[in-house]
Formats: sequence, C-alpha cells, structure tokens
Amino acid sequence: MMHNNLFLNRLVVFTKDGKKAYDEKFQKGINIITGDNSSGKSTISHFIFYILGGSFTDWTREAKKCSEVFAEVEMNGATLTLKREISDSPQMPMYIYWGKYVDALKITIGGQWQKFPYKASDKKSFSNVLFEQLEIPIVVGDSNITMHQLLRLMYIDQESPTNSLYMYESFDSPLTRQTVSELLLGIYDESLYADRINKKDAEKKLTSLKTEIEAIRSLYSDKRLLNPEHIKSLMNQIEVEKSEVEESIINLRQNTKKVNYTQKSKLNFEEINSEALKTRERVNKLQNEINNLNYEITDSEYFLQSLHHKRKSINNSIATRENLGSYHLDYCPECLSKLDAIHEGSCKLCKQEVDDSFGVTQARRMEQELTFQIRESEKLMLIRKENLSDLIIRYDNEKVKLKDVQDRVNFSLKDVTSFRDERIDSLLIKKGELDGATNQFLTFLETADKHASLRDNQGRLELNIFNLKDSIDAKEEQQITRKNKIKSSIEHFALQLLKKDFEREEVFKNARNIDINYYDNAIYVDGDVRNFSASSNFYLKITARFSIFFASLKIENMRYPRFIMCDNMEDKGIEKGRSQNFQNLIVKTANEFSNEDYQMIFTTSMISDDLKDSEYIVGEHYTINNKTLKYV
Repeated sequence: MMHNNLFLNRLVVFTKDGKKAYDEKFQKGINIITGDNSSGKSTISHFIFYILGGSFTDWTREAKKCSEVFAEVEMNGATLTLKREISDSPQMPMYIYWGKYVDALKITIGGQWQKFPYKASDKKSFSNVLFEQLEIPIVVGDSNITMHQLLRLMYIDQESPTNSLYMYESFDSPLTRQTVSELLLGIYDESLYADRINKKDAEKKLTSLKTEIEAIRSLYSDKRLLNPEHIKSLMNQIEVEKSEVEESIINLRQNTKKVNYTQKSKLNFEEINSEALKTRERVNKLQNEINNLNYEITDSEYFLQSLHHKRKSINNSIATRENLGSYHLDYCPECLSKLDAIHEGSCKLCKQEVDDSFGVTQARRMEQELTFQIRESEKLMLIRKENLSDLIIRYDNEKVKLKDVQDRVNFSLKDVTSFRDERIDSLLIKKGELDGATNQFLTFLETADKHASLRDNQGRLELNIFNLKDSIDAKEEQQITRKNKIKSSIEHFALQLLKKDFEREEVFKNARNIDINYYDNAIYVDGDVRNFSASSNFYLKITARFSIFFASLKIENMRYPRFIMCDNMEDKGIEKGRSQNFQNLIVKTANEFSNEDYQMIFTTSMISDDLKDSEYIVGEHYTINNKTLKYV
C-alpha cells in the first residue's frame, strides 16, 4: 500500500434540532455523487472541503440550517473522527477523536475529544495535527501553510475562475502557492527549508552582533581594553602595588606602637564588611542559580533522549504493524489444522472482530503528542542554555568584585588605629587611587567579557552560515532532480488526457508539452498560456489537477495524499459528451492503480452511461424534490 494516504470513510451532517441531514459512507477508490442541478451536490462538496480543514463561509440556505459536520477519516492507517461546527466564521476550530465515528458518538466533547484552533498559538493548530498524521512537514515562517492551503490544490470547485489552477482566494500569495506545490509534489525538503530559515536567522543575528560589537569598540580608543586577559594583567599589577602600599601602612602603624581602636575605624570596617557580605551573597546566589540551571539542562537532556527513544519505538511499532499486518494465521498453532475466517474482518483463531486500524491510530496519536513535547522541550532547552551563558558572565564578574572587597576587609581588620602622619595619609590616598583604578578596570572587564562573548558568537555564526550555505547548495541540486522526474510524470498523464479529448481544441490534440507554473497559478501548453473558451479552460484545469493526482499514484515520494475531489464535471458549460468522455478517461486511468492507494470523489449531473449503475455511486440520485440534505 502506498504511503501518504487520506481517505474519507464517512460524512455525517446534523441539523440544528439534532436530526441527520446527511449520512453516507465512502469507499477507497472511486466515489461518484450524482444528481440534477440544484439538488445539493455542491453543498456536500463544501462540507467535505470544510471538515477536512478548509475555510468556508458561503453556505447555502439549507446548509445554514445545519449545526455540525462529522467525518471519519483514515490517514496513513490511523482512523480519526473530525468534527466542526457550521458557522459564518472563517476560522472555526476542529475537534478530533482518535478512533471511529461509531465510538466517537459515545464520547462527550469534554471526554476524549481534543479541540484544536484554526491557527497555531500556544497550542498547535488542527492543521499541525493533520500534517503530522499525513507526514507532511509543518512550514513555519514566511508562509503559514494550513490544510486549507493544501486543499486548494486537491479540491476543484465551481466558484473559481477557469484560468485559476488553484481554488481561488482573494489575497493569494505566489510564495504560498509555490510552497504548497513543493509540499504536495514531494519537492519540498524540510531540512532544506530549515537550513534556509536557520541561515536567514543566523544572518540576521550576525548583523545585529556586528552592530553591537562596533558600538562597544567605538567607546575605546585603546582597543587593548577590550581584551579580558590584558585587563586582568593590569589589575594584577594594581593588586601587587596595592599590597605593597597596604604592607607599608601596616608597618608604619606598628612602628608607632600606638593602637587606638576608635569608633570611626570601627564604622569604616563594618561598612566594608557589609559590602563584602552582600557581594558574597550575590556570588552564592548566582552559583546556586548556575547549579540549578545545570541540573535542569541535564535533566532536560535525559528527558529529550527518552522522548526521542519513545517516538522511535512507536515509529518502529507502526512500521512493523504495517509490514506484518497483512500476514495472517492460516493454520492453528496448536493442532496445525486449516483455519477459516467466519467473515471478512474477523480473527481466524478466536473469531472476534479485528480492527487493524486501532493500534496504528493509537500509536499515531501518541507519536504526534511526543513530537509536540519534543518541540516544546527543545525550545526550553535553548532558552536555558542562553540564560546559563549570561549567568556565568555575571558570576565571573561578581567573583572579581568579591576578591577586591575582601582585600579591603582584610586590610581594615589590621587598620584599627586613628593615628595619622603625613606618610600614612599619603599612602592611604595612594591606596584609594588604586581602589578606584581597580573599580574602573572591573567595569572594563565586564565590557571586555561581553565583547569577547559577542566575538565568539560571531565566529560561530559565520561558520554556521558557511556550512548552511554548502548544505543548501547540495540539497537544491537534489531538489531539481526530483522536480524534473515529477514534472515528467505529470506531463505524461496531462498529454494523454488532452489528446483523448473531443476534437474541440486543435492545440490539445497536437500538444507536445504541458508545464504547470504553480507560482504564477497558470498552465502553459507548448510554452504559452492560451486563451481558450471557458469550457476548454475548465477542461485544461481539471486535466492538470487530475494529472498531479495520477502522478502521485506512480511516484512514492510525492506527499500528495492521493485524494482528489471535483465538484461538477459539467462546470462552465462543458458539453455532456465531453464531460462523460473525461469521466470515463479518469476512471479508466484510476483503475490502473490499486484502489487501496487512493480516493477520488466527483459530482456530476450527467453521469456517463458506463458508470451509471456502477459500484462507484454514493447515495441516491438526487433531484430538486429529493435533495442531498434532509430535514432542512
């Protein structure tokens, strides 16, 4: 079975008084909703688009009488039930239950349902959750890609202009379209995008760092004062000189043999000692903060290792289940007799119902919760390490200040005499000058440490930018190779569909190449954007969209979820025979692949005779008197 699948298993819509307005099951493979014009087929398409994460508010009068829509979906083997309230607000949240719809009905919204907003803030958005289940990278930064944006290339609606490849949007960014296409085609490289974002952030930080470094350097004419080792050398010289002065003062005092412990000397000692106690208290406090932060970082590293190990184990479990899940017991392990299942979906051994999706569903739920925890823990780890770096600089500076003030305390303990002579006074003045110089160099040292730290960061950033540039160049080269392979496959299917069209456009019949420009939102036939009739423009658009879908069934590494929905095959006045021919073409092409790998849903008011009574039909044939929505 091909990976990256999205299947709609069931769609249920409730009226405001709690009745079921619509309840139909969908199958893997081809699904066709048939009905006359104005029978409500488009309304069902809108509900499917909405429940899968689209932003929609242009509800019909009947749809506005409904309160909520449910969908049971399967994503990469995991079964989820989605719920959204019907509203005129364009950004309604989504409720997600990890399991089947029949089980979800037994659970209140306050129970095992989880509520996710449209946009990510403190909590991840429902797009984040669905992306993780579909194994589609979450794009952050300049292009905020949501499920709504992906569905614009998976859902063909009636309202969009015929010349718009994507579902039309008023404020449509070319960069967003380009990113969506790269994501779905499998061209987008998450690590390449991360490298680009990291390089951009690093360059921004580097510019800021250089500005800060230049601002600091402009304050000093003698650049040696920005070298911490030079400043420490000067401070050591001052310390030696100050020790000599203090020794001279003490010797002079001892020679006088007059000791008079006055109140003034006592007050001077107490003042310096108080300062020393406060400084020591700051040093101890910083030391405790550093120790605690180191413990937290170590604990977080062990916790992250544990989370990564758990996620790896869950991924291995999922892979094992997917690879071995199709192997069943054919013989009894006890008596070796042939085993026969009572019916499809039952265990051959114990005869109980088997839900193959349950284990995968639970595992995928745990996986996305672990991924969120890892992402948040890594953010906290980065903040803690930055805080630790700042604390260490402050701690080192306070230790230098503590040594200086402690030296002054020690001297004061010996200097308890009020006796003065000119020589002693001169030495005291000298000592005061040296103390002042020490304080000034302490300020210089703090700035120099900051400057050295900034220069170290600058060096690391420059090296990081250099490495990121090499990585980006290599990955972009690989991206071009993948892009050409996918483009070739899409073009192959597009040319097949164009050449088998009714002979309405000579250009279609003789087309040599098709190029889809996602950035420009345009389709080029033989290198040019042609101005065809509205019906031919529509035919060209659905050809391009279905060709992308078919290419995803051939190329495993495309991230396109193998799901496509087209509302109204007869849009823009396309004639009945031409529409029915296209229906037959896409059904025939789809049947070349396993229906376990994809899901195609389309609506039509003029179904092909070959498909009219097929197993592809979902629900009834709807009419103006028997619309899709009941009780409204």
